[in-house]
Amino acid sequence: MNDPVISAVATVACDTRPGVYPVERSGPGGPPKGAKGEIWVTVKVADIDESERTACPGKVAALPPEQPEERWPAGDSWPQSPWDVRTFRPGEKGTLTGSDADLGYGDTLTSPGFTEEAVMSGAKAVLKGAVVVRCDARPGLFEVRWVGRDEVWARYRVAPIDEVARRTCRDQAAKPTGGQPAGRVAWLVGAAAALAAAGVGTYVLFRRRRGTSL
Repeated sequence: MNDPVISAVATVACDTRPGVYPVERSGPGGPPKGAKGEIWVTVKVADIDESERTACPGKVAALPPEQPEERWPAGDSWPQSPWDVRTFRPGEKGTLTGSDADLGYGDTLTSPGFTEEAVMSGAKAVLKGAVVVRCDARPGLFEVRWVGRDEVWARYRVAPIDEVARRTCRDQAAKPTGGQPAGRVAWLVGAAAALAAAGVGTYVLFRRRRGTSL
């Protein structure tokens, strides 16, 4: 998933014979057992000689690994999926957003890069939780996990900063909003629906269901 287009990478198997092959698409999870997906496009596989066919497995093994990170527009609520990786600087604030069909009021999300857990709250089927990236968080990819479940809810990347910026950074705790019980965090900042996509099959959801964890 890359803004502004949806893309998927596939490798043609080394033992594929020359010919025209259909590429089928379906909804999440694939077509029902015994059924076929909808033909979306066709691919023509060219013939190769025996030396190329012999060298093919080595070429496939040397291909770079598939990049699972997705790039959604900055204005879209985060996360659109567990691999919707946004970038934050140490000390920067962010907002996690989810549907009340996925999360419950008061559920908590945690990450080693946050100053404290995010407590989800809100109204009108949209739940939000405030987060602040720790000043001592080192550059790299971090997971956000649902407390009490072995599940990755989101991922984010901490950007590098210079030592001057790090020395002036001050950790901030997310403060409860007036009217909420103490200890609960509520950031009532807008509400949005999300359009999620998987592979070449597009489908509408408020939020894509859980993906595979690291």
